Parts: sequence; C-alpha cells; structure tokens
Amino acid sequence: MIGLIVFTAILIAWQHFGMEKVMEFSAASGRPVELVDDRLQQGGSVARLTRRPDALTMDCDLRLTFQWPYCRFLFPLSKNEIGVDLSEFDSISFDMSYEGPGDHTARLVLRNFEPGMSTLSDYMSQKVNEANFIVPAKGIVVIPVKVLRTAPWWTDMRHVPLLQTDMRIDNVTTVDLSIGARDTAGHHRVALRSLKFHGKLISQNRLLLILVGTWIGCALVWLGLALRQSRSQLSSSTTRLALLSKVNEALELETRELAGQAYTDPLTQVLNREGLRAALMEKWQNPDSSPEQFAVVFVDIDHFKKVNDTHGHGVGDEVLCAFAAAIQRGIRASDKLARWGGEEFLIICSGTKGADAHLLAEKLREALTYQIWPHSLRVTASFGVTALQPGEVIGDAIKRADGALYQAKANGRNCVRAA
Repeated sequence: MIGLIVFTAILIAWQHFGMEKVMEFSAASGRPVELVDDRLQQGGSVARLTRRPDALTMDCDLRLTFQWPYCRFLFPLSKNEIGVDLSEFDSISFDMSYEGPGDHTARLVLRNFEPGMSTLSDYMSQKVNEANFIVPAKGIVVIPVKVLRTAPWWTDMRHVPLLQTDMRIDNVTTVDLSIGARDTAGHHRVALRSLKFHGKLISQNRLLLILVGTWIGCALVWLGLALRQSRSQLSSSTTRLALLSKVNEALELETRELAGQAYTDPLTQVLNREGLRAALMEKWQNPDSSPEQFAVVFVDIDHFKKVNDTHGHGVGDEVLCAFAAAIQRGIRASDKLARWGGEEFLIICSGTKGADAHLLAEKLREALTYQIWPHSLRVTASFGVTALQPGEVIGDAIKRADGALYQAKANGRNCVRAA
C-alpha cells in the first residue's frame, strides 16, 4: 500500500511538472512549409518566403482585389487520408513578430480529415477548426487547444449535420497560419520563429485510468489474499466484504462523476455541445416527446470582446458565469441551456411554440438589465428565436435561430428577433 501510494504520487507529480511532449514547426524543425495567397481565388495578394536559421519570414503584399484577401503559412502533415492526431496536445504557442497595418490578427486553422465526410478530391470537405488571436509586439502567444472550434462559415457552406459539427483534431492533414482582412491592405511582414503544440506523454485522463486500473488490480490481488485468509477467519469475512463493497461503490460514483464532467462546460457549469447533444438524444428517445415540440433560442452577449480587451479575460470569465446563471434562473427545469461557444449560448425549450419562446427571450433580455455584473459593467444580449417545424432536424432550426440572432445584432443588439 505504501509503495502504491508513493508510485501514484510520483506519477501524478511527473505528469503535472514534466512528461512534456512538443511538436514544433519552425525553420530549425525541418518540416516542409509552403506559402499560399489569394491568387488561387484570382486575388491580387502576393506572398514571399524567406528562410533564415532562426525564423520563417513571410512578406505579404495584401491587395483588396479578392473579397477576403489573405496570405498564409501552410504546413502539410499528410497527402492522403491518414493525418496526425493532435487531440492529446493541450496548448499551442506562437513565437512570432508582425509588422504592417491593421490590428495584427492571425488565424490558426487545423484541417481534419473525417472519413465519411471528407474526400481527397475536395480539399474543402476537410473540417476547418480555427482560432483567431492578436500577435503582441513582444512575447509568446499561448492559446489552449480547447478554444479551437469548427468554423461556422464552413458548417454552413457544407451543410454539416449538428452531430458532426464538433471540433475534432484527431486526423489533421494541414496546419495553416494566415493573416488578412478587408481593412488591412498594404505590406505585411510576419516572422515565425516557432509554432509549437504542447502536451503530455500521458494525458491526465489516461493517467487517471492507469492509476485507477492499478489500484483496482492491487485491490483484486489484496481481495484474493484476504479471501484465502478468510478461510481460517470466517467471523471477519462479512466485515471485509462490506468494506470492499463500499470501495467499489465509491469508485463507481467517481467514474459517473467524471463522465458527467464531459458534458458540462467547465467554466459556466452549463451543458456543452456534447451535453446538449446527449440531452436531446435522451429526450427524443422518449416516445412521448417529438422534435415538433421544441423551440430554439440563440443568445449572444453584446460586445463581449470589448469586456475582455478592456478588463481582461478574468473579468470576462466572471461575466460569462454570471450570464449563464442569470439565464438558467429564467428558464424552466425542463429547458436545456448550453454554451455553444465563446459568448454564445443556446436554449432548447421543449413543448414550446415560437411565440412563447419569443416572450421568454424578451423576459430574459429584460432580466439582464437588473443583474448586478462584475466591475459594475452593463451587459446586454441579443436573441434569435425560432420553432422546430414538423419533420425538420434540429440542426436546421439552430441555423435559422442563428440567422435571427444576426438580424438582432444588425438591428442594434439588445433585442429579440424571430425566424
């Protein structure tokens, strides 16, 4: 037992402070790199690559002859259906500098090949997982892998079913790092010293499974010895079996708790996309429920980026938690609230018509004005409402509610629009 405790402590400490694995893209790494610009779409931007021992430098003359001008580094990982599994990495760091007009925004794109949906003949069929970030004047940018999300424009363009819109990077074929926007025409220079994926040789979840398995294995060995000894000590066997039953019950409860965490957003404690998906599947497996009885409300916090930029991400996280709690208090226990991504939330109202969902959204919007927010902020939200039509899949209703939300934002925000 002492040896097992020491072994467990050493492994946990090693996993926390060490056990690092890094996948690097840089001039020194020797990985192939290409430069791509919008001339592929008949644009006028021109990108040029300069290799130095310490950096890959991209000089980009960005021109507005294409709707979305861009220049980008492209690191190919595979030319066939078998990509690289990046799902066990926790964070990504960028050691780079940026000179040129605009706010120096860069975009990371990981394209994931998914059998059944992606094909080699259609490059755009590979799932687009992206994250935007600002390149600071000095220092290294580090972003968690979990902030990557499937690009909404890609899911809309490809008409991807809801159950396939989750972010996946378990079969990545290319890593793209791009710049470009409508208001940043001119000469840009990006010096990429390194792009690194950071992770653990053994993930925390896998390590916990190994440790639990080891403990259970040792417990089983100990149980065998105890049962052998119990032949001569029948009077104490009942107590020992009861103890083992409690241990197994505790392990089962812990396993159920860990499984429940996979369906909950760790910050706001409401459902995540997986949790919403599971709740909907469970709901519709009930013969008394049908998709026609649902309404969808899409919610987006107004000007949330300004909160992060002005007060920091810590205050932004507080606002997200308070916002989720306020919405949760305003809906029924049978309704489902999920964090859709960033500052976007989705409410599924069972047994609710479109008009009733519109009234609910107005009620929630007004309630936000009475909410006390961190740092005395004034927080409002825009709402898009729709009802599930007969024979319609929930993904179409979500897209329609998303369209209504964009109408609300285009009409000045802090309002409700129905589709």
